[in-house]
Amino acid sequence: MNEKNFKTVFHNIFGEGIIVETRWNGAESRVKFRSGLCLWLPTKWLKELKVEEKELDRVSSRRLIEAFRLGVVPHQDIEAFTFGRNYEIELFHKALDNLKKGTGGVFLIEGEYGSGKSHLAEYLRHLSLKNGLATAYCELHVHETPPYRPKKIYHELVYSLRYIKDGCEYGFRDLLREASKIELTDHCFLTPVLRKIRDIEENGSYSEVFWQWIEGESTKEYATDRDSPFRVRGGQQIPALYDFSTAADFYNYILSGLSYIARQLGLGGLVLIIDEFEEINHIWEYHYQERGRAFLEGLVRIALNDQELKKVDRYLLHNQVRPTPYSYKENYILLMLATTPGEDDWITRFIKNKIFLRRFSRAELEQIFDNLLRIYKTAFSGFNIDTKTQNNILNAALKKFSNELRMFIKYSVEAFDSIRIKSQRY
Repeated sequence: MNEKNFKTVFHNIFGEGIIVETRWNGAESRVKFRSGLCLWLPTKWLKELKVEEKELDRVSSRRLIEAFRLGVVPHQDIEAFTFGRNYEIELFHKALDNLKKGTGGVFLIEGEYGSGKSHLAEYLRHLSLKNGLATAYCELHVHETPPYRPKKIYHELVYSLRYIKDGCEYGFRDLLREASKIELTDHCFLTPVLRKIRDIEENGSYSEVFWQWIEGESTKEYATDRDSPFRVRGGQQIPALYDFSTAADFYNYILSGLSYIARQLGLGGLVLIIDEFEEINHIWEYHYQERGRAFLEGLVRIALNDQELKKVDRYLLHNQVRPTPYSYKENYILLMLATTPGEDDWITRFIKNKIFLRRFSRAELEQIFDNLLRIYKTAFSGFNIDTKTQNNILNAALKKFSNELRMFIKYSVEAFDSIRIKSQRY
C-alpha cells in the first residue's frame, strides 16, 4: 500500500470524500465519505476536487494573519481560505440560483463550536452579495438579540442589510429609497413608510430620526417630547414598530414585504443568515421560549412560502394591537440557520436541507496548515522555519485542537509569531 494521498474527491453515488490510502499503484483508492462509509473503489471513478490557491500579496497576507490571530477570516478574503467545504459551497450556489429564479428555501447547518459554522455563514454572505442579492445577517444572543424580542432581530437584520449593484454597495435605506419609486399599495407598514420617504426632506435632523425609527432604533426621547420638532410618532399613519414578544407576526410580515421589494427591484430576493440559532434553547422562561419559537418558526415557514401564513390564524401567535398575517404575497427568501447540535427537533420538521459539518480529517488539517505557512511567509518575507520545528507545531496543533478549527488556526499562527519574534532577538 502507498502512503496517504491527501485528496478530496467526489463520487457520483457516494458524494464527497477523502482518499486515505491507495493500492496497486494507485489503481484503487480507499475513500472515507461524508456519510461515514469507507470504501475501496477504482480511482478512475473518482473526480478530484482541487482547491484553487489564490496568489496573495503582502498586504492581503498580513490582513489574513491579523484575523487568524483572532480565529476568524476577513470578509474580502473568505474565498481564499475556505477548504474542505466543497459540498456545502455547492449547496450555496444551487440555493442562490434557485432564489434568483424565484424559489426560496431554508437550510440548517449544524456543527460543534469551532467547526466553522460562522465561517460558512460569512462565506454565504460573501457569495450572496457577489451574486447581487440583498443580504442580511443576525447573530442570536440570549440578552442582546433574543428571539422573543423580534424588534431587536429586525433591527440587526436591516442594520446589516447590504446589496451590490453596478459595482457599488448599498444598504437598507437605499433599498427603501429605490422601493419608493415602485407601486406598493397594500402593505400596512411598508406602504405608508414608502409614501413618507417620497415626501421627506433628506439630510435633515427630522429625516435622520425618522430613518432611525424605521430601522428599529429607540427614538423615545423624540417620540415622547410633545414639543420636539423631530417627533415621528402620531399623525404619521404608520403602525408603530412594536416591542412586544407577541409581535412575531408583524416582523415576519415586514421581512416578507422586504423580500417582495427586493424581487421587484431586480435583486432576486432576500438572503437571511441567522447564526447561533441554539440560543433559543438557552431561554429558561417557558413563555418567552415559546414566543421566540413562534417567531423563528414563522420565519422558516415564510421562507418556504407556506400559503397558510398569508392569513391571520388564531392558532398562531399574533400581536393584539394590530394582528397581521406572517406572510405578504409571495416570498423570495433564502434562510440559513447555523446551530450547534441540540434539541432543535421542533424546527427541523419544517427543514429538509440539514447539513452536519463533519470534522476535518488529518489530511485536510495538514493542507490548512501548509496554506497557513504559505500565507505567513508571504506576509513576513524572510521568515524561516525548519522542517522539524514545523512538524512539531503541526503535531501539537493536531493534538490540542483537531476538533476546533478556529483554535487550530489561532494556535499555529501564534506559534509562527513566537518563532519569528524570537529569531529577531538574536
